[in-house]
Amino acid sequence: MRARDIMTRDVITTGPKASIHDVARLLSDYHISGAPVVDGEGHMIGLVTEADLIGKDGATAADIMTRHVMTAQEDTPVELIAQLLTSNQYKRLPVTRGDQLVGVVSRADIVRMMASRWICQVCGAEQAGRQPAACATCGADASAFERDLSPRMEISSRH
Repeated sequence: MRARDIMTRDVITTGPKASIHDVARLLSDYHISGAPVVDGEGHMIGLVTEADLIGKDGATAADIMTRHVMTAQEDTPVELIAQLLTSNQYKRLPVTRGDQLVGVVSRADIVRMMASRWICQVCGAEQAGRQPAACATCGADASAFERDLSPRMEISSRH
């Protein structure tokens, strides 16, 4: 699996001139802990997080944002992203195409991937977790699988 397969594409962003109040409101309203800062052309110029808001002084997103942000490309393997997130204690990794922001992979995206079920479109067999390389039942290759994220009541405490 690659970043493009699990990334959030509709990324909540802010501009560099956004006030600290507006950034705090954005993070609070969307229940997110950080947002990329993009210029007028959609180029990512930084990242602003809850930690930046509460630990740095400034009046705008540009004043407090982290400017040197580690990013991934669309074809970066999810295993590498997971390693980068955990080893650096990051919560999210922006995904870029050139200098354009195209998505974000968060810890939650990786957990959702791990919770996925994959249905073989050839024989109907189910496999859990990451996309299988081949069907254990009929031998079909990875392209035969479709991801199913529908809730499973048998494992849920909410009915």
